[in-house]
Amino acid sequence: MGGLPVTLLVFHHDLSLLPPASEKLLPVQMYGLSGRGRGDVAVIGNQVTEKVKRLGVRIPAQVMDFLTIALAVTAADTFVLRSDSADGWTRDISIHLPLCEPDRWQPLKGELQSALHFLSGDIWKFNFQNGGYSPPFPYRRRDRFHLVKLRNLDCACLFSGGLDSAIGAIDLFEQRRAPLLVSHSYTGDKSRQEEIAQFFSGRYSRFAVNANPISFNGKTDITMRTRSFNFLALGAVGAFAIKAVNQQKSVELIVPENGFISLNAPLTSRRIGSLSTRTTHPYFIACIQKLFDEAEIPCRISNPYQFKTKGEMAAECLNKRLLANIIDITVSCSHWKRKNQQCGVCVPCIIRRSALHKINFNEANEYTFKNLKDVLGETNRRDDLLAISIAIAQKSNKNLGSWIADSGPLLPSEFTAFQEVFLNGLHEVESLLQAEGIA
Repeated sequence: MGGLPVTLLVFHHDLSLLPPASEKLLPVQMYGLSGRGRGDVAVIGNQVTEKVKRLGVRIPAQVMDFLTIALAVTAADTFVLRSDSADGWTRDISIHLPLCEPDRWQPLKGELQSALHFLSGDIWKFNFQNGGYSPPFPYRRRDRFHLVKLRNLDCACLFSGGLDSAIGAIDLFEQRRAPLLVSHSYTGDKSRQEEIAQFFSGRYSRFAVNANPISFNGKTDITMRTRSFNFLALGAVGAFAIKAVNQQKSVELIVPENGFISLNAPLTSRRIGSLSTRTTHPYFIACIQKLFDEAEIPCRISNPYQFKTKGEMAAECLNKRLLANIIDITVSCSHWKRKNQQCGVCVPCIIRRSALHKINFNEANEYTFKNLKDVLGETNRRDDLLAISIAIAQKSNKNLGSWIADSGPLLPSEFTAFQEVFLNGLHEVESLLQAEGIA
């Protein structure tokens, strides 16, 4: 990878300390907007500190630093275009970033860079410096600020507005858990999340944050392979706030994701690299947990659905009546924001449709491509459908162990369970395709 052009991103919350932009240097202002007036500065996180203050507790330096690192990664992933890289995909990204406690993170730099390489496929290099953004002092209720209610909450749960996260929240309520629902509140996602949450009853609160990366030249990359990293950082912030208010030793951060998508084994050999996302892969989650432990961030990440397919999650949901009321509001599509409509033919859409076929649920939603059989004639949209059809055809004669191992390292003790959820996921899709007259 030595021949790849390197992009240097220099971050600071103080605009006066940011260098001018050049062809290979991008200055990025953290936690502010004043840089937009300079004309050569990108910005990120201008809304974040306001949200953190409304938690009503002051988070510690190591949690603030992890959030700062995650925002820097989100900025780099957004502002550095894959199309500008030597191979059209792999970016060589160098980040200069001030932290509150750089000495704490210096020994962890190698692990962080390795985890992000696994997640995004890029080369990451960090240069941590002194002078980071300090944890903001919280608002106080007596000053008449509206604070997030944290008293008696017992866990944090990522809540995206997707089907899996909705099921995760419903199951927590039925188990008499009291979660803080943590969300990215990007445009479009926010309204969906709010609409779904209106159906919830039980003890819960919401912590919704928009990283709001803004490029100075309007150019952004759309792949966003690192989005889960920022999501987990927000979860860690929320988990610490719960710990502080309720005097707990450590707080569970629940990542509700079906095991088939979480594992995301490559459907065909050409999807091992660029086309296979790893946002909640168990190896990546384990890497982040290790960083949390070493950085003394009191947060335990868990995915109770690691060995369930999406269809099994839906079939076993603890309140099916409530689920039926909100399915049509949830979004699974990886392209829906382009037309404010789910496409119906990307891998997440096909998995969603397979899950709902399993529970005999007829969606009111209109997909861009409703008839999957017709998609086979759409040369520019049929790739995902063909890939999953090939995978189904190969499932009986391909070495299942080596197949799922291509997705990334897995614990030997869990290997059989991962094979089972992968095979069950393929069976679910096969059932849908047979019903559609394809398989």
